[in-house]
Amino acid sequence: MIYVFLISGLFIGWSMGANDTGNIFGAAVSTRMMSFRKAALIAAIFYFLGALLEGSGPTGTLGRLGSVDALGGAFTVALAAALAILVIVRLGIPVSISQTIVGALIGWNYFSGRLTDFNSLLTIASSWVTAFVVSAGIAALLFYIVRGWINNSRRHLLEQDMIIRTALVVFGALGAYFLGANTIANVVGVFVPVTPFQDLAVGSLFVITGVQQLYVIGALSVVLGIYTFSHRVMGTVGKDIFQLSPATALVALLTETIVLFLFSSRALHDLLVAIGLPPIPLVPISSTQVIVGAVIGIGLAKGGKNIRYNVLGKVSLAWVAAPAMAFLFSFVALFITQNVFELEVYHPLTYTVDKNAVQEMRRRGIDTNKLGFVNLRTFKTETEIFNELTFEEAYKPETAKEIIDISENHPLLINLELLQKRGLGQRLNDAQLEALRRLEGREFKRKWNLAQTLAKDPAWQAIKEPQTQAEETYNADLRDDLELLYKVFYHPQD
Repeated sequence: MIYVFLISGLFIGWSMGANDTGNIFGAAVSTRMMSFRKAALIAAIFYFLGALLEGSGPTGTLGRLGSVDALGGAFTVALAAALAILVIVRLGIPVSISQTIVGALIGWNYFSGRLTDFNSLLTIASSWVTAFVVSAGIAALLFYIVRGWINNSRRHLLEQDMIIRTALVVFGALGAYFLGANTIANVVGVFVPVTPFQDLAVGSLFVITGVQQLYVIGALSVVLGIYTFSHRVMGTVGKDIFQLSPATALVALLTETIVLFLFSSRALHDLLVAIGLPPIPLVPISSTQVIVGAVIGIGLAKGGKNIRYNVLGKVSLAWVAAPAMAFLFSFVALFITQNVFELEVYHPLTYTVDKNAVQEMRRRGIDTNKLGFVNLRTFKTETEIFNELTFEEAYKPETAKEIIDISENHPLLINLELLQKRGLGQRLNDAQLEALRRLEGREFKRKWNLAQTLAKDPAWQAIKEPQTQAEETYNADLRDDLELLYKVFYHPQD
């Protein structure tokens, strides 16, 4: 059954291939510096490599925004996002994949009664704006540099043309690689905790994990989208908003490659952490907004006279319409999936403020004197208990969320074989796996019960007062590892 559910993820991969390749090579193809076939081939190869080699990508923030915990829900959310993308792509308008997925995830939150983490939403939304502004600034700067090189170069025009063509191929390949690293998790990321693929040993050379196999299939769906439907979007990016020349096409491509690298490179992130500098957050950015920002930056650097603001307005409208459409599609589709096809779209969790929960709250310094109105009551949704806790400002929203996390009944059964079977054990080190092995077969009622038990082992201990960026990154990675365990080991009681 899971293989059928994967279809929606592959559908969104096809839509992504149809849309995002235009962002990489649209300028080059529309200026006739590169044929569509050549652009599609380069994009397909390097997107595939980026997805396979660095496909884990920046998924943490999206996971905190809306962590879909049931396979039927993952299928429906991906399908809703893909349908919204398809509608807008058919109009020839580049659409933000990340924005559409965010809209679908928020639709799942509302349907399941889960709270939306507005801090994470703000982080993601601000990254879209930041990427747009940064790309416009970088493009304007590169435009002046490239124009100066052309005006002062003593090379023949044919030689300049050859250099530009070569640069378009090289940086287009790099851009496609980092696009794969940054966006493949949008295609199949929701299926990672339930991947059906087991680790595959290729002789004695290396092992392809179940997760990597999932990324391979997702990347292949993107490749199919590249070859079947990306030609139309390329025209909007490279010609309709602002008529680019070969030199400005190179500037646009250089800009997108740089910005995608900044927000996608784990190596750069780790390097900045190692030398004590604040790292650039690894968040999924909108490649559409990056390339449109680059085109606008170039147009403004040339005086802004030839920018087609009516086309830009249509693109901007799509950025608002896409997540709204995905939200609506997601909510309606989840209702149909649950009530017509009788599939589980979210885990039916409950929230109880019992004796153990109150003791944990007191240990964390939460004032429990105002809990009388919810004490020993069981709530079916996060929204329900949140409204009770914040009624007449009994608790601040941040405190209410912490109380909800403590009160959540989330049954867990430690099954290391299940973790390894899905290829997720590769993410943990040997010491962490050994600590889990000692808990094999044990059951836990709540997430924090498991977290506290694991924290007795040094391999699972967070740094209490992190002083450096490296220590903060370590704690963040540890939290992500725990969230993965909560999904994999979820075991509803009969």
